[in-house]
Amino acid sequence: MNNSTTRTILQVLGVLLGLYALFFFREIVGYLLISVALSFAGRPIVNLISKVKIKGHNLPSYVGAVLALLCFITLGSFVIAMFGPLVSSEARALNSLDPQQITATVNEWMSQADALSSKLNLSDQTPTGFLTNQIQSIIGLDGVGSIFSGLFGFLGSAFVAVFSILFMTFFFLKDGNLFHNMIVTLTPNSQVEKMEHVMVSSSFLLTRYFSGLIIQVTIVTVMVSSGLAIVGSEHALLLGFIAGIFNLIPYLGPLASTALGLLIVATTYTGDPSGWGLQILYTAIVYVVAQLVDNFFTQPFIFSNRVMAHPLEIFIVISMAGLLGGVSGMVLAIPGYTLIRIVAREFLSGFKFIDALTENIK
Repeated sequence: MNNSTTRTILQVLGVLLGLYALFFFREIVGYLLISVALSFAGRPIVNLISKVKIKGHNLPSYVGAVLALLCFITLGSFVIAMFGPLVSSEARALNSLDPQQITATVNEWMSQADALSSKLNLSDQTPTGFLTNQIQSIIGLDGVGSIFSGLFGFLGSAFVAVFSILFMTFFFLKDGNLFHNMIVTLTPNSQVEKMEHVMVSSSFLLTRYFSGLIIQVTIVTVMVSSGLAIVGSEHALLLGFIAGIFNLIPYLGPLASTALGLLIVATTYTGDPSGWGLQILYTAIVYVVAQLVDNFFTQPFIFSNRVMAHPLEIFIVISMAGLLGGVSGMVLAIPGYTLIRIVAREFLSGFKFIDALTENIK
């Protein structure tokens, strides 16, 4: 076995080991990628603040970093606050329900189910008995303990995620070349020039991609909010914003936002009862029109032209990422795949497969 073959085997093993490490630490990698994306979004604020002079001295970069983080936190708080009226209206709707009428209706349904089960001899246990056992298991001590345990676990994980992302984002904003220097430090001296090319290309393409995402979210938000406001739907702005944010999840996001929007409109409608069905229909039409515009105009422009990849190629990558990482994998699929293609072009050029995948990258 000659030195060239040994070197190739070691390179392949190194790549496989690196991919395994990325998968094993996928949560941290996800935090890192989100932080890098936020640093791209907050960079204009930092650059603007750094030009401000007080007594002849430019403001330090950490001032701009703090202001950028405050903008992100304010935006997040605003989004959470938008859910306040929705929660309030749902509480009023629940308060208006008649418990006795609901109990009588449920008892009637369960009696009919018990009678049908006994007639058909489907099971030794009646539906009422089965439902009672399930409720007791849920509200029992073990059930309550598991519910609170899961709730505290979720809140703890959410706190760690938010803190980690904000912490890393601050330093990426404060030290503009931090991420670049980290990558260069980990690169062998003989490969630094290629890695510099990777950094330049990735910065160019990812900036185009994330700016395109902002355009997409804005367009979908405006279309859905305006359409719902025209048809007289309550919470039009909130539902439009939800539709825009959910569109960050390729393919599944629009379906989820549409289903959620229809559910919210159906449960918060306070107009003439005879117009409830028409309101649902108008709402569905607004979502369909918005998604048609997004699917045929906005998404091809962002996902294909801006990252210079074929739409079928993008679909396959997103599907594979969804199987490996769920929703977060789908969200991070395109920027991650873009980085992989750029690295492959610099370090693995010469293979026909790699050359075919990367021929459109500038």
